Amino acid sequence: MKTRSAKNSGIAQSWKDEQLRYWRETTDHYLKFGTTMQAGIICDEDIEGQSYEDNNRAILKRSGVRDGQVVLDAGCGVGGPGLCAALHFPALEVHGITLSPYQAGIAQKMITESPAAGRVHVQAGDYHKLPFPNRKFDCALFLESAGYSFQLEELFSEMARVLRDDGRVYIKDVFCRAGEMTVQEWKQIAAFRQIYVHHTPTMEVMAAALSATGFTVRSVLDLSSMVINKPREPEFGLPRFRPLPDLPVHWGEIVAIKTAT
Repeated sequence: MKTRSAKNSGIAQSWKDEQLRYWRETTDHYLKFGTTMQAGIICDEDIEGQSYEDNNRAILKRSGVRDGQVVLDAGCGVGGPGLCAALHFPALEVHGITLSPYQAGIAQKMITESPAAGRVHVQAGDYHKLPFPNRKFDCALFLESAGYSFQLEELFSEMARVLRDDGRVYIKDVFCRAGEMTVQEWKQIAAFRQIYVHHTPTMEVMAAALSATGFTVRSVLDLSSMVINKPREPEFGLPRFRPLPDLPVHWGEIVAIKTAT
């Protein structure tokens, strides 16, 4: 058992090291498109427009974030959505964590230049092992970030620790399609996972990990019809990227509530 645990830990660390390399290689390219580093824009029926600002406002509405809360942006990139939320809600406090020290440095500069400075904080760290006390947060946002975890139960156990009773987890992400796949689809999801250093579990697997760690899953929704993809790879001009026309993925949203203890 100890040998298996050590092996799994070693595999997870190897993926984290590769993710650090990925984000150092690509962050400046993503920033050409803005500080919301997401590949899809939610077109909510109550939000007009197809910009990242519209996407962030849709997420605030759908996640249930309210003014006066303390919110964790888990896997925050350079902190664009957190700053947007703090500007929208004048009494909101946001703490972001990113695996990338490079992204954290960019975020900290952005924060000092923002009217929300003092209410938004970003630091580098591993969201599986957070530097926060128990029951600090009202809500944890995973905006295209939970799918990078190769230790989902460890991740959500940590969320259960830092969330208050009845605290909410909101996840928007790309998920692997459940069910049987062709050989071509298996090859393409394997390539996708390698290119983006992304675990890409199914929604069912992620929801099961939440249920196993003290959460009540309230909603599991396929968002594909509501999301506009923003493909940017050709403009990156990076050898890492290539087209995957038969990729078996979809956009999804999961909402879960921490069970009171």
